Amino acid sequence: MMKREMFLVLVVAVALLSPSAHALATGSILDIVLSNQNPYPVSPGETVTIEIQIQNTGYGEASNRVIEIMPKPPFTLLPGEDKTDIITRIPGRGSHSLTYRLNVNNSVTTNTYPLEFRIYSGVVRDIYVTDTVQINVEGDPNLVIEDLYTSPDVLEPGANAEVIVKLKNIGTGTANELQLSLNSSHSEIRPILAKGKVYVGDIKPGESKTVNLGISIDSSAEEKTYSVSLSASYKNDDNSDSLDSFSVGLPVRGTINLDVIKKEANYERGTLRIEVANKGTTEAKSLEAKLVIGGETVGIDYVSSLKANKKTTLEFPLVYEGSGSLELKYIGPGIEKNEESKEIVLSYEKQGNGGGTTMLLAVIVLAVIAYFLYMKFFRKKHKA
Repeated sequence: MMKREMFLVLVVAVALLSPSAHALATGSILDIVLSNQNPYPVSPGETVTIEIQIQNTGYGEASNRVIEIMPKPPFTLLPGEDKTDIITRIPGRGSHSLTYRLNVNNSVTTNTYPLEFRIYSGVVRDIYVTDTVQINVEGDPNLVIEDLYTSPDVLEPGANAEVIVKLKNIGTGTANELQLSLNSSHSEIRPILAKGKVYVGDIKPGESKTVNLGISIDSSAEEKTYSVSLSASYKNDDNSDSLDSFSVGLPVRGTINLDVIKKEANYERGTLRIEVANKGTTEAKSLEAKLVIGGETVGIDYVSSLKANKKTTLEFPLVYEGSGSLELKYIGPGIEKNEESKEIVLSYEKQGNGGGTTMLLAVIVLAVIAYFLYMKFFRKKHKA
């Protein structure tokens, strides 16, 4: 029994004399923890106030310790803030609090960023212990339309088209689970159901994504720019909902489609009548038509305007036969000048002299009238 007790005493003595146990019993162990961050999270470009605790987890007293904050991007210490603090005494199992005010870079993105501290023993700066705390930074998305165009380039009444939108996030937070939709208050411009709302996904800071939206243009659409809105709905990094709206203009221009639908010889007037129709969706202005047959210019006619789905009649000196072209010049919806050529083939039979025929008819009419007058007066005289 005596031997057993002596053995236990020996074990305890060795334990007390060991370095680790001695440090635990008499030394100090300093740790730095973040006790408060205001605001939490902090936004890029804002000022954040943090409070740290230097905790002595050992049982011995810590004296004459120097605490130095080592801010690195995205943090900078505000002017007037002390970078170093001297702590004269932290009792065992005790703590000491320090407060700092820092600025957060305005271009930093959502993340947690380390803030470093150094702990020096006394005035000797060659020996130190490094510790860090994590600062929570949360940015905000900022969506802009980087590019927008349509396919086809020219939007025509009665057709379907795609609106291609390139979105870019120039903010500091991610636009999560983004959906883009096209909305129109005009009956002439309507989103195609399958492509009127598109799921895009996440757009991170600095990232761009392209979205294709489908629209239908009614045949009654006028030649003008229609205003439609694009709505981007998404979740912020804190899981809150956001909705951004953009107003864009979609120009409906239409096209001009001129066609020769009829050629007719007017023998009485000695003219050639050519009917031209505009089968397009917009007006052709200042129309000039030049008839060229056999390489020679026959004549030129002008029309101030030829509206969509309308026709006009052009007149030229009569040509009985030959081939050539009808050269058309006009101003389009964008004030641009256009030229096109239509093939013309003529083949008409030559008639007698128009003036002689007219004279003959006149003589016959006069003869008939003279006959009736003669018979009327002759019968009256004979009866008398």
